[in-house]
Amino acid sequence: MSVFLTETDIARFLGQSLPDTRKAIKSSKLKSMSKQGHKVFTREDVLNWLADNFTSLTSDRLMMADHSSADSAGLDPFSCGITRLLSESEVSFPDKTSTRASVLRFISNKAVERGAVYDAAELLEQLKKREIVVSTALKCGAALIHPLDIRQLYVEKELLLLIIPPRPLPFGEASGRLTSLFFLLLFPDPHRHVHILARLNRLLRSTDFIETILRADSHEEALDMVYRRELDVISSGGKS
Repeated sequence: MSVFLTETDIARFLGQSLPDTRKAIKSSKLKSMSKQGHKVFTREDVLNWLADNFTSLTSDRLMMADHSSADSAGLDPFSCGITRLLSESEVSFPDKTSTRASVLRFISNKAVERGAVYDAAELLEQLKKREIVVSTALKCGAALIHPLDIRQLYVEKELLLLIIPPRPLPFGEASGRLTSLFFLLLFPDPHRHVHILARLNRLLRSTDFIETILRADSHEEALDMVYRRELDVISSGGKS
């Protein structure tokens, strides 16, 4: 995995032109450095910046990021990738998660149980560090949790988890809104990570979807709701 990303890499993530990407970078707080005469950015700074800014993109721009990052990762942007990943992992309904700390512990242990990582404590530390930088909780009531620096972990396989606690809880969302849905993203490939991040943001733009999935009481029921929503997103183009 490369430690550094170029402006061209970021343009591919966003699915936009290099001039437009340079404008976006200029207005951001991304810090660049020079490597062999080229302007580069640290991989984790870029991925965390994208995670924090995807919610502000228009539906069309978010769709472009979804499709472009999928193409770069060799994926089919018109397949139900989120549904497939969740069907291979698990939708969990823990009954003893009432704080941010308990959610992060549960998720870390679950990742070990699913064989994605071997050290729950190491993963937990990276998740905590990411939340300290900026909370991964979104205004919609979901959190897209991921490590601050996945390169510090030994990831055996990719993993997407969905955790639905019995009640919403404070997770650090800027306005103070409680969080009800928790996704864990473990994707060492940055293009895969950005694609999943963009696709989840598209799914979560429907309040009806969020309210419906919160009423699910089994893995199968939640998965069916995700599948239906993902089909809607794929067929609707940018109007998701």
